[in-house]
Amino acid sequence: MHASVPTTGSSRPAGARLTHVEPRQIRLLVVDDHPAVRRGLVQLLEDQPDFDDVAVSATASSAVRRAETERFDVAVVDYHLDGRNGLWVCRKLKSLPRPPRVVIYSAYANDHLAASCVVADADAVLNKGGLGSELCEAIRAVARGRRVLPKVPRPMAEMLSRRLTDAELPIFVMLLGGIRPFEIRQALDISQPELAAYEDAMLRKLEALPGEVRGPDAARDRIDLEQLIPQHRADAGLSM
Repeated sequence: MHASVPTTGSSRPAGARLTHVEPRQIRLLVVDDHPAVRRGLVQLLEDQPDFDDVAVSATASSAVRRAETERFDVAVVDYHLDGRNGLWVCRKLKSLPRPPRVVIYSAYANDHLAASCVVADADAVLNKGGLGSELCEAIRAVARGRRVLPKVPRPMAEMLSRRLTDAELPIFVMLLGGIRPFEIRQALDISQPELAAYEDAMLRKLEALPGEVRGPDAARDRIDLEQLIPQHRADAGLSM
């Protein structure tokens, strides 16, 4: 006796209904101290079918407190905030037991800020002058575990490296090269708290934005503030 062959080409049992699979909802936290920018971002993000529960914080400290009690998938954080900057927020968020992905969203997104974002363990840095669709795609990319960071040019990396100690320099080089923190700890035989302390110390030396004067060598280290990072689509972002 020959087995009957299904004629529909489907293994779905007779009478079973097809179910619609909703896209995974991404919970967002927006951190920006400018009311008009916050309203615009919330409107943009709430219009996306896969973004959900867009929470808002106007200050760095309130954002951290909220993330300590609520779970977010991605935080979109302005760099310039009242009292603290976005990299401080990023470091605090990344120290949480279940940290969100962090997108640094700044009008001054340049190569210098990109290097600081790498050290702060941010997942993306975007220019506020870019398209809203670029921000949405970057959010989706980092929610999937990708990093959307531009490659820091060698001249910028060399200039910034002159601010660091001999112990900090190899960590900086490995971070810029895309080596993940747990691999750096293994390579250098240091603990997580030790690596975090090195990163915090590096940020204090690196995070001054181009154009800001710091120390006797400030004139040598001055960078053109208008030299912004080229915008990348999420699928073309360079992972570091």
